[in-house]
Amino acid sequence: MLNIFSKESKATKKAKLLIKETELVLQKNRSKILPDAISIVEQRVGNLKRALEAQNHQDILKTTEDLEIASSDYLSKYKKSKLRQNIEALAFAIILALIIRTFVFQPFKIPSGSMIPNLLVGDHLLVNKFVYGTKIPFTDIEILPLEKIKRGDVIVFTYPNNEKDPSKNGLYYIKRVIGLPGDDIDLNGRNLVINGEEVPIEYIGNYSDERNSEQFDEYREDLFGEEHTVIFRKGKENTNRGSYIPVTKVPKGHVFVMGDNRDNSQDSRFWGFVPIENIAGKAFLIHWSWDFGNPDIVNKVRWDRILSGID
Repeated sequence: MLNIFSKESKATKKAKLLIKETELVLQKNRSKILPDAISIVEQRVGNLKRALEAQNHQDILKTTEDLEIASSDYLSKYKKSKLRQNIEALAFAIILALIIRTFVFQPFKIPSGSMIPNLLVGDHLLVNKFVYGTKIPFTDIEILPLEKIKRGDVIVFTYPNNEKDPSKNGLYYIKRVIGLPGDDIDLNGRNLVINGEEVPIEYIGNYSDERNSEQFDEYREDLFGEEHTVIFRKGKENTNRGSYIPVTKVPKGHVFVMGDNRDNSQDSRFWGFVPIENIAGKAFLIHWSWDFGNPDIVNKVRWDRILSGID
């Protein structure tokens, strides 16, 4: 058995690749190549194949060289240059990346603490762009949704209230869906009230913000079967209702969103409902996390958060 790092093994690999490339050029361009040239090239392909079958190293080297010469003499104008191959590969990679970013996944970085304790400043997320369905740009073709928007989903969306603050036009936000179209929403102290039913919360303990050591009360919130944690400032029994709560009815085609850091989040309580058409997608994975505030360069990466899901 040949050592994969031996000269014989490398020569065999090179020969097989040359045969494959030569036969592909012949197959694609047979009608354009002179019959005599085809005959010469095919004869030398056959010689190289027989040398490979016999596993004669010297014959493999000689017949490989013979085929390279014939290929250069008769097929060179039908082959793509290395530069062209590299350009095409780069163009394909760019187009593929654009397609993936446009239709499949989009990266997003957490810029603020509004989603603490579940998402930290410096978390880098992947957002599923087609899970709720989407329309192919410049067409009327719609990609069917894989699932419906649910209470508790963490979504990325563009700022919805551009007429009041044009400076935020196109700015991306990330929040949790609290209310769906038709929902009534109110707050009772720290408890959400949706359609007249109080959302249960259970006190877990203290939470310390790693950025400034500010202390919070941490709760587990059960949003009708979707559980996640939320925090509130200590000593503040009632969270801010903003100007949009109580909500008598979330409008059709919109959702009501809030941050998990309930006393430190600009959300639907303050600037209103998010049109479903503004939603870029559902956040589902933390692929990288960087603690900007940590002075220790070794510990800036939050290794325990990498490739973790989002509750």
